[in-house]
Amino acid sequence: MAHLSLHPGAGAPPKARRPRLAPTWLIGAVTAAVALALCPVPATAATVQPSAADSADRAAGLPPGIPAAATAPEPTLPRAEGWAFSEQFPRTSGAGRYDAGAFLWTDWLYDDMGRGDFTYASPDAGANGADVFRAAIAGDATHTYWRVDWNTLIDPAVPVATWAFDTDADPATGTASWPADAGVASAGVEAAMIVSSRGAWLVDAATGARTDLTASGATVTVDETARSFVVAVPRTVMPADDTWTVRLAAGVANASGDGFAPAPQAADGSRVYNAAFRDRDDEAFLTGGWTDSSTRWNNGAQSAALRAGDISDFAAELDWGRIAQRASTAEPAPTGYSTRWYVSSLDLGQGLDPQARLTYGPALRGPSFFGRVQPYTVYVPTGYTADEPAPLTLLLHSGDRNHNGFGSTTQEDVYGPMCEERGSICVTPLGRGNTTWYINEGELDVWEVWGDLSRTYTLDPDRTVIGGWSMGAVGATRIATNHPDLFAATVIVSGAGYYDTQGRRDQAGDESRMENLRNLVTFMDSGSRDVALNNTRRWDAAADAADVRYRANYYENADHGQLGEWLGWSDAAEYVEQHPERVHSPAQVSFRWEPGDARPDLGITVDRAYWLTGLAVRDASARWSRVEATSHALATTSTEAVLTDQMQVIDGRNVQVRDQAWAPTGEQDPRNALDLSTENVAKLRVELDRAGLDPAAPAELSVTADGEVTIQLTRDGATRVAHVSAGTHRLSSPEAPADVTAVVAGRGVRVTWTTVASDLPLDGYIVRDASGEVVCETRATTCRLAGDRDDDSQEYTVTAVSILGPSEPALSSWAAVRP
Repeated sequence: MAHLSLHPGAGAPPKARRPRLAPTWLIGAVTAAVALALCPVPATAATVQPSAADSADRAAGLPPGIPAAATAPEPTLPRAEGWAFSEQFPRTSGAGRYDAGAFLWTDWLYDDMGRGDFTYASPDAGANGADVFRAAIAGDATHTYWRVDWNTLIDPAVPVATWAFDTDADPATGTASWPADAGVASAGVEAAMIVSSRGAWLVDAATGARTDLTASGATVTVDETARSFVVAVPRTVMPADDTWTVRLAAGVANASGDGFAPAPQAADGSRVYNAAFRDRDDEAFLTGGWTDSSTRWNNGAQSAALRAGDISDFAAELDWGRIAQRASTAEPAPTGYSTRWYVSSLDLGQGLDPQARLTYGPALRGPSFFGRVQPYTVYVPTGYTADEPAPLTLLLHSGDRNHNGFGSTTQEDVYGPMCEERGSICVTPLGRGNTTWYINEGELDVWEVWGDLSRTYTLDPDRTVIGGWSMGAVGATRIATNHPDLFAATVIVSGAGYYDTQGRRDQAGDESRMENLRNLVTFMDSGSRDVALNNTRRWDAAADAADVRYRANYYENADHGQLGEWLGWSDAAEYVEQHPERVHSPAQVSFRWEPGDARPDLGITVDRAYWLTGLAVRDASARWSRVEATSHALATTSTEAVLTDQMQVIDGRNVQVRDQAWAPTGEQDPRNALDLSTENVAKLRVELDRAGLDPAAPAELSVTADGEVTIQLTRDGATRVAHVSAGTHRLSSPEAPADVTAVVAGRGVRVTWTTVASDLPLDGYIVRDASGEVVCETRATTCRLAGDRDDDSQEYTVTAVSILGPSEPALSSWAAVRP
């Protein structure tokens, strides 16, 4: 035997709306007392330096305040026992690379359906028992090493793998038929190696003679934790040099583990469930129909080849010289369509629900893909470079589809305008299944995929769009309304609606969440034959009532599928590009959320909106919690919402276009004041810096609450807290000091004053001389200035300072008292 070889994969008049003046909560007389217990909060990383985590997120290409589910470190997969080589496998499926003495290949996940219809007879297969996740080949001076990682390995007796070797890289030599009842052929096979948990056998393709490799000094290591089979073969038994063409196929093992058992759907013919070394050219992103699984999992070429019984096209060219030299090649970084994988924080077990690939309809189901490794589809525009941050577009697939759910013959109608033309990286997560509706574990998958992207690509944290179709649009609505400060825009295609974490869909009033989207833009569409028409109309009306900026398109004679697969995406892209960046610090924040609609155990919180953070509910059984706030320091322009409703022709169809925008109505002077209203809120934090308040000027905070609420105020790294009861209250800068005197005492001056009344704890007092120079900063009510002070006319000012700013300065009286 000479050598082996692997290939590194290569409408109506405008409707004038009421002015959007910043709402002012009537201050007047205090209707209920502010609690007297006002105290500092102990310094912590979260309160003393609230921007530290935000800065880290931004450095990683993530918007500040993103849930911890996206920022948590990725778990590390276990190292395979019996493998002393690199673990740096490509993250792109259908790709390979050399690294430090090994060739490393990554296959597609969940593509183990053989001809496209194979299932498993044994429940121990987890409906995924012959799914090759990764494969690797390595060598040292004495042995060659052959590794297969399984996506699922519940029972090591289930899978079998066969390596086929064309040792002279000449398809004209050798034989075609594979041994071990594989039922497939490929040109130029000289030998094959069968591997299972029971052993390894080398087969001479010409004669059929078998060598028990373990009896000849080879070792077979089965690592159930790493889900790996590793065979170490002495070079004296199987020499290896030059270049080989290598193929790998997997299936269900027979009773003795030395061959393939038939699939329930194929007593005769091919018994292979998964053929490795298919690259991105073999498995194009284009998908077939969605009534079966023969092309949905990047397995169209595999299905066709296995039906024909010939897998010659699926091979890797392995250069033993590169392995001997311990050469390394770069991680593949393709543009266009590719499928990637990441390691999830979830441990849901192994395998998948046997019904996971079926069409369920709209019913909600839990996660149906359990594995610790999950796939997602990414589109990288051709102009992308790591030197320039790219916008990110999250495209959530519809029900009954997967991460390839936007792939079809019309995929360019989606990816062209939304991704390539905008220069945006686009990603579609699996969502842990096709009917999770992106809640709970399905939502976690979105955040974890986002986190993985941030580790791989250079992302612009200010230009993220979230969108989806059907189920995906419901998911996008959920995520955008619960986390509006993370996005520049949202695109809700044929699927406005809401599912909460309890599995309750479209409850009365859900559409009132639209007010949360005040500071981003929203695109919605539907059609006259669309099942989502009524929902879209309802959310449209809510957006109108809330004075948010949005566009709603209603396509004549369009159905659900047309909208998702091609119709209207160019208009959606054009609309969101009019507002390309997220708002960091809006003048007005409205945020409504459902108590209990978060999963902190999964790192998913619903507790912040812009400069209002740390939100907590008072009554967890209530329907809503809500905050509304206006910073008058930022509200320098008044606007009104103007809605146009007209017919247009888009993509050759008549379309009712309802477009609401803000029109300025005047300018107004900024005030160092902030209004806050809370409903069913136990506590919250107001980040005064982000709200634009000037720390060098007196400030005022007006609060209207429906019950007791604890308000943390943060500014410049400091935090103070106020406990407020039901009613309307005014928190303000401290009163000016009184009874300020300056007394000459010996060779110095002593300045004294009385304690200042303040709604909040004082940070201290600042004493200045006549020139304005600071001569003393203290928390006491006395300041002694040492040294000669001969000018009896010298006066001093004293200013009290709290987190809401300084008081008016108080001028000292003068008394000379000399010994």
